[in-house]
Amino acid sequence: MVVPTTRSSLGLIALVAMLASACATHEAGPAFRRAVLFGDRGISLPLPPPSLVDAPEQDVDLEGTVEGDDLLPADARVHVEDLEGDASAIVTIGPDDRFTVEGLRIDVTRHCFEVWVASASGESEHVFVQAAIEGANGLRTHVGCD
Repeated sequence: MVVPTTRSSLGLIALVAMLASACATHEAGPAFRRAVLFGDRGISLPLPPPSLVDAPEQDVDLEGTVEGDDLLPADARVHVEDLEGDASAIVTIGPDDRFTVEGLRIDVTRHCFEVWVASASGESEHVFVQAAIEGANGLRTHVGCD
């Protein structure tokens, strides 16, 4: 019968500690450092009604850019989902790093777009964007959702 000695026990503990520290965890980050950006007219109405307050269900267009120093993978796409409704889309990014999503059916008084870039190698940080009614039939886009 083999009886572990103090020396062999200490050696085993040291080996386990060394292996455990080799598996250090790290915080997950985006696969590539590109940001989705919008101007104050990023969400627009192609043909606004006389009053958005009276007719809040509308088809809107979303335009933005993908900016950053990292090279975009060829398979990168912009993903858009309305967290308050059913609208969603996946679109390609143009050679000028711009994208347009047309015909997103939303309630302009209650919506929140989650937007990000994704490819087979991973995805960017997610951005949340919303439009607020300005005047009778205008929209102003801002980052963040209320």
